[in-house]
Amino acid sequence: MLRLKTGINLQYIIFTAFLGLISLSPSLNIIPKVLITTSFHDSQRLLELLLIGLVLLHTFINGTVGLVTHQRMRYAIYSLILLAITSSYLAISPRHALIEISLFAGLFYLSLFVSHLYREHTTLLLKWLVYAFWASIIFSMVSFYVGYITATIFNTPVIWPAPLKGFSNIRSFNQYQLWTLGLVTLPLLAFEFRRTSTRWWLHVGLVAWFVLLFFASSRGALLAWGVGIVVTAIVYRQTAGTFIRLQLAYITAGFISYQVLFQLIPALKKSAVVTGTVLRDSTSDRVQLWQLAINLIEHHPIFGIGAMGFAWVNAGVAHPHNSVLQLMSEWGLPAALIILSIAGYGLACWLKRFNITSLQAEAETKHNASLVVVLFFTLVTNAAYSLVDGVIVMPISQVMMFSIVGLMLGIYQHHNTPDTHRKALFSRIFAGVVLVALAWASLPEIIQGFTDTQKHFSINYPAAGPRMWLEIK
Repeated sequence: MLRLKTGINLQYIIFTAFLGLISLSPSLNIIPKVLITTSFHDSQRLLELLLIGLVLLHTFINGTVGLVTHQRMRYAIYSLILLAITSSYLAISPRHALIEISLFAGLFYLSLFVSHLYREHTTLLLKWLVYAFWASIIFSMVSFYVGYITATIFNTPVIWPAPLKGFSNIRSFNQYQLWTLGLVTLPLLAFEFRRTSTRWWLHVGLVAWFVLLFFASSRGALLAWGVGIVVTAIVYRQTAGTFIRLQLAYITAGFISYQVLFQLIPALKKSAVVTGTVLRDSTSDRVQLWQLAINLIEHHPIFGIGAMGFAWVNAGVAHPHNSVLQLMSEWGLPAALIILSIAGYGLACWLKRFNITSLQAEAETKHNASLVVVLFFTLVTNAAYSLVDGVIVMPISQVMMFSIVGLMLGIYQHHNTPDTHRKALFSRIFAGVVLVALAWASLPEIIQGFTDTQKHFSINYPAAGPRMWLEIK
């Protein structure tokens, strides 16, 4: 572990903030109410900014393990940086566009940090991540099922956000849940248990967790899960057999349990525990948002309207609910194509290294093979969901997205390149620049939020709802 001269281990502080963000913030408002509003979204955003700031500081001071790429990839990254800066300069609000591009640059450094941790402390990192996820879903399920039991006993309707209050929108909860559905099965696939009862409790917990997937009534989340299952089955076939059977068993048992809890029992009691969810009868709202994004692409094809710009041109929702259209309309077509090309290249490298033939030929350990399958499923599922929801917008989803990428980089480089401690000068300098840019661009809203009598953060763009902060109109 690298240490500062003060003796404080910055890596431990970063990892603690990371675990706190993913384990506690989905259910508990960690930041005291006397400091900020009770908005979970704003609290999660502040924790994300703190985490990224610490990662950038650590990289600037101690350096980071260089990401091994070929020359064309480096040119693509440099071109993307220039395009993003130009797009922000030409944006409706350059400072707010700078917040988002520096935020994503910081998240990229987070993925490198997670990759480094994986190679340094593989088993320990995975166990703590699994513990954090399970702690988080237990907090959520306790809140949910206590609310359900109370509603059943006293005939009180359960309407969103009760009994899930950790997110500004139930779709944000869906995002977080999709990030966890694969990873929390890792103990059943790769860990050894001293007690058989522990395994059974994990099965029960996962069925109960899948019940919430049906309570949220998200067609997009269920479809994305299905896409993840199908693609994983096609790519990894029998290697993913145990994982897929578990997922199918949990979703089937979860659906049956949901029917019993929210259909059969209320019918027997002649009451409706759930009087309404957010299940919509049409997708016209999405189509309108996508059409607006397409119109913006037609009028601003090269540099887009600037990051976060969608919230400035739409009086309704702050993002188009489609990751590809968001990047194209806000960052411009060249930048979006570079990002998609980098993602495609990374996926191609992954499949070349970790395919069913290579996994069987090299006799990968049960631990590694399971992790490969779970990470692939998680990435595909959430990539699919990002096409119908704001996965790349919400703070916890952003952290989880780049953490999964970091784990995939870690396991890939662990098998392909030595873990050298090469401190790239450009990487350190750029981390410092990103840290300064992120602090300068975001501090005005943070200071205002802490000092304002309402303790509310706001950029004051026309759109309502969550983007950077939870805008209330």
